[in-house]
Amino acid sequence: MMPNHYRTLGVSEQATADDIRRAYRKLVLLTHPDRTTDPAAHQQFLLINEAYDVLISPARRRGYDALLAASRTPPRPAPPAPPPPAAFARQPARSPFRRRTTPRIDFGKYQKPIRLWGKLLLLLGLLIMVDYYGARYTTTATFLSATIYNSGADTYLVRTSKGRFLTSGDYTSGHTPPTEAVQLRVSLLFRFIREARILPSGPPLPVLFRHHALFTFTGLLLLAAGLTQGKLLGDAGRVNAAILAVSFALLVIVLIFRV
Repeated sequence: MMPNHYRTLGVSEQATADDIRRAYRKLVLLTHPDRTTDPAAHQQFLLINEAYDVLISPARRRGYDALLAASRTPPRPAPPAPPPPAAFARQPARSPFRRRTTPRIDFGKYQKPIRLWGKLLLLLGLLIMVDYYGARYTTTATFLSATIYNSGADTYLVRTSKGRFLTSGDYTSGHTPPTEAVQLRVSLLFRFIREARILPSGPPLPVLFRHHALFTFTGLLLLAAGLTQGKLLGDAGRVNAAILAVSFALLVIVLIFRV
């Protein structure tokens, strides 16, 4: 901060040269090192001499007054910088880790066709179950071949002109397939063979269950298709259940054609 020489000498800023001399002589007598041993008075003595040297000279006093007035005037604020043109405005930096937002999919509009497809797939699964355990018809077929299905369990896979079935080797005349015709009891829709008998009066052949994969996927099909009908899942969950049901239905159809 700029020192105030007028305050140091105890005079006003309009004081004359005589006023400054009288004030200086008075203060010098009080603070001269020969008159006092007070260190503070010695420091004040130096300031008094500095103030007197400046104010007693008209040229130096004018320069000092100008600096004193300038120090009391606050600086004018700088005008605000104009905004940059829109074309060169700085864009905020995009973080490379910013998560990209994807639009939400409205699954509600798919619910009506999904429920319809679910009903059709439920019908397919129920038809397979009812056909296997339901009504059958009797037909006559001829043996085509018999191959070992499981040597450890002594079972054969018998192929006939009306389909295939799994039977035990105890009834195949010493593990040789018979040449006679065979009477079959077959399901109405998918030709599941449930009973077999050698003609004309041979013993019945045991028909073993061999559709484990088919009925496993049929059960999964019924479960997934059933989830498309209830309120257990939301809209998105029913869409996923329908996709699973279609996948299981395709596998079931492939296995049916292999019957």
